[in-house]
Amino acid sequence: MPESDESGFSLVELVVGMVLLALLAVSILPALYTGVRYSVQQSAVATATRALNAIVEEVRETPTCAKLAAAAASTTFTDGRGRPLVSNGSYSTCASKATVTLRLAATNSSGAGLASAVAIIYIP
Repeated sequence: MPESDESGFSLVELVVGMVLLALLAVSILPALYTGVRYSVQQSAVATATRALNAIVEEVRETPTCAKLAAAAASTTFTDGRGRPLVSNGSYSTCASKATVTLRLAATNSSGAGLASAVAIIYIP
């Protein structure tokens, strides 16, 4: 009787392996989906934070009451996906040789808050 060479995988073993890999892939999909959604949200938050910081730095470059009023006015900008974000602000009474507190907030189109900034600015 000749010796049979049974090395390698049979078709049944390959199918079982493919089913196990498919189950593993399906179980990982919710985590991947959640990660992508979180990444998109954090991208919008980072864009809003950068925009608010840019507004504060612009006021600090030339601190005047007019610049404060312009910074506190509603400004629209877009995130990385092209969705509109809006910044609004308020400030305490502006006077020469005094510090003014500037408060800014950025929201998305549904009104959900994404970022906020508070800055104390000296008006010479």
